[in-house]
This record gives sequence, structure tokens and C-alpha cells, in this order.
Amino acid sequence: MGFFNNHKHFLRQHLSFLESTGLEGKEGGFTSYLREIGINAFGKYWNQDHSTIDWGEIENHYQFFFDYEGNQNEIKEWLKGSPIYNYDTLVTWLSWDDPIIRIKTKEFIENWEKFNIASAWEGIILTTEDGKYFLEFTDDWKYHLNSNFEIKPGTKKEKKAAANKTFKQ
Repeated sequence: MGFFNNHKHFLRQHLSFLESTGLEGKEGGFTSYLREIGINAFGKYWNQDHSTIDWGEIENHYQFFFDYEGNQNEIKEWLKGSPIYNYDTLVTWLSWDDPIIRIKTKEFIENWEKFNIASAWEGIILTTEDGKYFLEFTDDWKYHLNSNFEIKPGTKKEKKAAANKTFKQ
């Protein structure tokens, strides 16, 4: 039984709103949804970071290690100061048996670590419905939090120079 239909699931006690989008996430459904709203999600970054989103192709890429002592409140406060805080809902997909769902942004921020646990530490992607802002917690390989907006100050990743770029001597 998946999370969506399991009313005794531990995460459900932290939610006042949970809605199905009517879309299946399994068998590529969630990555197709991400692509439809303009998010590059072809798995090209998988070997680098166990990411579904192709962060090497995202204009603004922020990244930091999120699994450390004291992270719950610190990351919660950073998320409250981020652009997603101004959105009512986020879209995500938690497990194979569940549809793609909408949740309240403030409930995600308040319980971000519980959402990660509910994904069985397999990684989780959340996005605004318009695809403008999105973030991805990678699975237990590196524990990176990637986003296209600043969460933790000073974590913007610099783009690597193009391999065929010529340099003046």
C-alpha cells in the first residue's frame, strides 16, 4: 500500500492537505510531468549525484550537503526565506504505488525531513506547479540538496567552462 491511500502513514499526521494530481508517477510518469513543465529531467546527472534532474543544464544550480547534526531547524529556516515559501502548494511524488500529489508548501517546509524519510531516503523532488522553482534531495549516496534557487547562502555551483573553449596565450 502506498502513502496516498494509507491514512495511518506517519507523514499523514503532519498534513492538513493532500491532493492527487490524477497523474501516475510510476513508469516514467513523474519525469514526464517534470519535462512537461519545463524541467530537464532525463537522468544525465545520475552518475554524478544520483539526480533525476539534469543539474548540469540548469541555469541556476545551488547545492549543499543536507544530512548533518542540527540540520532540521537550519534548513527549515532557510526554506522559509526562499522563493517557494510564497507558493501555496508544491507538487511531488513519494512512492511507486502513489500518484503525483500536491501538498501545502508550509507543511513541507515544517516537515521537510519527514518527507525525505517517507521517500525511504530514495530521493525526492518537489516543484512549484508552474515549474519555476524546484529542488531535489538526492538519495543516500551523497545527501545533496540541489535547487534552482538559493536555500543555503553561498551554495551556487559554478558552471564548468566549455571543453572546446580556446584560451589566449
